Order: sequence, then C-alpha cells, then structure tokens
Amino acid sequence: MGFSVSASAAIIFISFLMVAVTLYNAWDNVYAEVQAAQEDWYNLKLSQLNTLSSLDIQKSSVSTGTGSSGDYYNLTLAIQSNGVTLYVLHWSGTYDGKLVTLYNVDDDNVGFLSNDYTYLLPGDSVQLNVTYIPLNETRHTLNVVFGNGCWVRFSWYYNTTDNAVYVNTSRGCPTEVS
Repeated sequence: MGFSVSASAAIIFISFLMVAVTLYNAWDNVYAEVQAAQEDWYNLKLSQLNTLSSLDIQKSSVSTGTGSSGDYYNLTLAIQSNGVTLYVLHWSGTYDGKLVTLYNVDDDNVGFLSNDYTYLLPGDSVQLNVTYIPLNETRHTLNVVFGNGCWVRFSWYYNTTDNAVYVNTSRGCPTEVS
C-alpha cells in the first residue's frame, strides 16, 4: 500500500520535466516577443531616417478670390517624397493649432486635391489645398504628420505689398528619451 522509491522518483522526475518544458516555452515566447519588438523598432528607425519630404515648388500654387466674407487666397502645397514610400491614408494634420481632416477640404478648408491618393512613391508629390485664407499678413502653420511619426511643417504668410506668399518648410522625426 505504499509507493515504492522508484515510483516516487519517477513522479518527481516527470514533475521536473514538466516544469522545465513549461519554463522553456515561456522563455522562448518572451524571447520571440522581444526579438519582434526589436525588429519593429529597427524598421521604424529605418523608416524615420529615410522619410525625406519637401515642398515641390513647381506643383504648388496660390490663387486669390473675393467672397461674402471678404478677400481670400487659396494655397496649394505639393508635398514631395524624396525617401521611402509613404502611406497617405495614415497622415494627419493640424492647421493653426486645430486638428484637420486631410481627406475632405469642405469640412475645415484643408484637404487633398484628389481622393485617390494611397501611396506616395519616392519622387512623386501629393497636393494639399488650404482654402479661404483671409487676405492679410497673418502667419499660418500647417503640420502634416506621417504614419511613422515624422512630420513636415509649412509656415506661411501673404505679403500684401508684394502680393506674394512666403512659405517656410521644416521637417523632423520624434526622438527618444534615454
């Protein structure tokens, strides 16, 4: 009516084997997750290093008009990709500090000229229209943030003396805190 020494040893040995297998599986899963996170981080960094955007002056334009609320101008900014392919559907923007939808120019006076943009290939540009801007010398800012966190900022004002728009462009990517 008792266990023999060899049966007790076998039960203890099998228990240790089960613990070892369980710990190995857990360690292997954690290692795989860490490796995947590291690979994602490297891909994001590589994407950020190669996100080179600029203003394509030849495809950008300005037009003026008169409406019920006074004189205004419309500004078309052509954003050119000089680096990696960018997924346009993940872009977001702020215009003078307010969040804007880039896919519909009617709701907030900022939007793409065409709705058939999906990918922006290197060397191509996408045209973004800002409409009904009051015709004065107020400085305006449009930030466009890409899917990987990088951004391009356009800052401009209308010079009423020269009847010209002066645009400054800057770009950047988020940095880590170490």
